[in-house]
Amino acid sequence: MLLRCRVPLATFELDIDVTFNARVTAIFGPSGSGKTTLLDAIAGLRAIAAGEIEIGAKTVFSSARKINLAPQQRNLGYVPQEGALFPHLSVRRNILFGSERGNYSAAAHSMSMEHVLEILEIDHLLDRSVTELSGGEAQRVALARAILSRPHLLLLDEPLAALDIGLKEKILPYLARVRDEFAIPMIYVTHNVTEVLSLADWVLVIRNGRLVTQGPPGETLTSSRALRAMPEEELENVLTVEFIDADKGSGRSRVRLSSGAEIFVPYLPTTGRRNLQIRVRADDILIGTQRPEGISAANILRGTVRAVETIEDQALVQVDAGEIFCVRVTAGAITRLALGAGSDVFLIIKTRSFQLL
Repeated sequence: MLLRCRVPLATFELDIDVTFNARVTAIFGPSGSGKTTLLDAIAGLRAIAAGEIEIGAKTVFSSARKINLAPQQRNLGYVPQEGALFPHLSVRRNILFGSERGNYSAAAHSMSMEHVLEILEIDHLLDRSVTELSGGEAQRVALARAILSRPHLLLLDEPLAALDIGLKEKILPYLARVRDEFAIPMIYVTHNVTEVLSLADWVLVIRNGRLVTQGPPGETLTSSRALRAMPEEELENVLTVEFIDADKGSGRSRVRLSSGAEIFVPYLPTTGRRNLQIRVRADDILIGTQRPEGISAANILRGTVRAVETIEDQALVQVDAGEIFCVRVTAGAITRLALGAGSDVFLIIKTRSFQLL
């Protein structure tokens, strides 16, 4: 996708020039950085002073060639923060509104309403009024409506922002299923690190209307450039693990990292799911230069420092322990432990520091 646009705003000018091609691209940055404006520009909902937007092989906007397709001509699916369902229509009619638009993308011709309802688990809601839906249900209905319009590109504007933490963690797997089941590329706007690491293949980091950096999420969101742009964001490591067993008495479960190393996480009831995603904050990992003894933390991983980046009084340490972990420590700790690329270290992580996604 080619995305080149300049949009004057109240306090700064959005000026983006980027090309990317990914299954799920996240537009990431703090509130007020221009993320939604950029998404609206792609959708044709915001006037652009100058630039060019190309989706696939189709140019939908070009100031030089005087092309500016109307939103309905761009064949995009759009899910705003609050779903924007039609309150006078039932769930069924809201969803059918998407499927009746026509002008389908070739990749989505085989997509059936039954399959979409099954993936999102909302078939039992069809006869309800949308006023009777919970926040999570409403977002899934809005997502179904967008998918069934068979778009060339799906735009999601912070679809989890209005939900509480519990609902967010329930909806994330549905978004992952949409990503994996349907051949529709997505652009996903968020300021949440976990959502980016869980869903995206590529991330554009923007601040004050400018592209700060871009690349694969795991590498990009642990770079000093990204953290300088978003110092208030929590930095997390998101890992895919295999469930081994659980011991309710000890309050913990055993899982296996992709490297083969086994670690302990809080107790998880056996659900039949073998592959899970867990997260741990970069601030919740300790680094030692010697293997610790006689401590309560159950997880000790041996690794090698790949890189150290100092940002004012803090430092980011990337450690290869079979998985790449990003650890945030003070700049003083780097000096005291004499850490640098190639240093042998041990990562110490409490069981309760891990959370299930």
